[in-house]
Amino acid sequence: MAYTNSTDWQTPASVSASDDEQCELVLRGDTLARAGQLDAAEAILRQALMRKPHDATATAHLARILLGLGRTDDASRLVDDFLCSTVLSAPPELLLLRAQILLALRAWSEAIVAFRYAIDAAPDNGIAELGLAVALGESGQIETTATAARRAIAKGADSPGARYVLGRALLAANRPDEAEAQLRQVLTLQPDHVAAHCSLTELIWMRSGNVDAAMERLDDALRDEPNLFELRIMKARLLESSGDRLGALAALEAGLTHPAGSLALRLAATKTAVHIDPARAMLHARHALQLGPGNAAAVGAYADTLLAMGRARELATVAARLHEFNPDDSHAIALLLCAWRMLDDPRHRELGDYSRVVRTSLIDTPVGWSDLASYLGDLARSLHQLHSMREHPIDQTLRFGTQVELHPEQSGDRAIQAFPEAIAGPIRRYLEALGGGTDLLRRRHTGACRLNGIWSVRLRPNGHHLNHFHGKGWISSACYIELPETMGEQAGQGWLKFGEPAMPTTPALPAEYFIRPEPGLLALFPSWMWHGTVPFYGSPLDRRLTMAFDLLPA
Repeated sequence: MAYTNSTDWQTPASVSASDDEQCELVLRGDTLARAGQLDAAEAILRQALMRKPHDATATAHLARILLGLGRTDDASRLVDDFLCSTVLSAPPELLLLRAQILLALRAWSEAIVAFRYAIDAAPDNGIAELGLAVALGESGQIETTATAARRAIAKGADSPGARYVLGRALLAANRPDEAEAQLRQVLTLQPDHVAAHCSLTELIWMRSGNVDAAMERLDDALRDEPNLFELRIMKARLLESSGDRLGALAALEAGLTHPAGSLALRLAATKTAVHIDPARAMLHARHALQLGPGNAAAVGAYADTLLAMGRARELATVAARLHEFNPDDSHAIALLLCAWRMLDDPRHRELGDYSRVVRTSLIDTPVGWSDLASYLGDLARSLHQLHSMREHPIDQTLRFGTQVELHPEQSGDRAIQAFPEAIAGPIRRYLEALGGGTDLLRRRHTGACRLNGIWSVRLRPNGHHLNHFHGKGWISSACYIELPETMGEQAGQGWLKFGEPAMPTTPALPAEYFIRPEPGLLALFPSWMWHGTVPFYGSPLDRRLTMAFDLLPA
């Protein structure tokens, strides 16, 4: 969330220039910034700072201009240099600006500290409290996020943005009634608040499983403003997530009659159509490439369509271009593997050597438990309490189940807190066995890694994961916590499978490797490997409970 914008150029009340000429320069810079002439405003304000380097007003204005130009690092250096060089008390406005810059840099821990300094300097500043709430939320400190958001509202920062931050925090804290009330309040205050619409739609869907109820506010908003393409894409994602791909594609194509969001709509239409009509997907993909030549997402969507149509040589060329642009792009590597497999290229056999790069082992028993079974029992009970929804989040790969994000370091539950300890040994052994090298997997191996997200999935009968890869990881995982007894009676049910792409292909590329789950088993594998699960069947009360995480090199 942005806390300053291109129209917020008010001179801080606590600082002022010392002479008329300096005031005139700062005022000219302010006027140019208000008019959107940011380059000219920057030049004037730099002139002012050459005359008077410790002018807090000019520094604040210039830092905001640099943020508006996307030069966040330059803004950070400017403010830090001022705060380090001044012998006077730091102006509260600059302390707040420094915290906002750290937030823009996604330096969550540093931003939390900086916002607290800003609040100490100006205790009644609701904007600083709101910034603190955002930083706390991004770092996973859910309860304190809600508290800070409430303080921001109480201190006068009662805005749609503040209510949205509070609503998201309440949702993350598993308080759906309060979250829904706040999100509805956001839309009362600002009917076109896209993020609140999307969050409310997903919340209603997850709580009820009722597509019509979830879409009601979206449809009202789209009737009022057909150009809100983000809401049209959200509607399509909901329909597709509920199993109605044809309806999703129709919703997206209906939006193409409006000029707004053409590239985003074409990309979304390509991703949906590729599962049901590759030729139609190719039409949308080509339009997307015309709208965004060189756009990585457009190139990736075009490559997906080549995969579905079996045009392996073209796919290999396009996927290689994507990989060259970003060597860590999981999508590019997943596409390369498919192209090489279709072409019987030996590189597929080398990189897709499942016996080498996919490994399983039991997790360790954490301190405080006598054996693994007792730990898994406690962990399962704790996780079941968190799975309070009815349906999966929109845009996730699971079907007939629920998913919750976890923050063990912030959790008050001992079993959840202990999970990183339980997986540390298997991760270390996997990395040791992987070793060093220059191939697409081992080239990133530094000898150390860090967690990049932990979540839990609970599937009911018919539940499964669609085939997918993980775009934000290097190594991914599946850890089995609790399995229904009936799952073991039918071979293959609930098993983890590798090698089958997300969309039907010509020729077909069936799964090449399977893992049979068992309680306590942890599977580790490259994030760019296509993987999914076979549906399982059983009694209505059966549940398949897992945890998962991604790793990145440290």
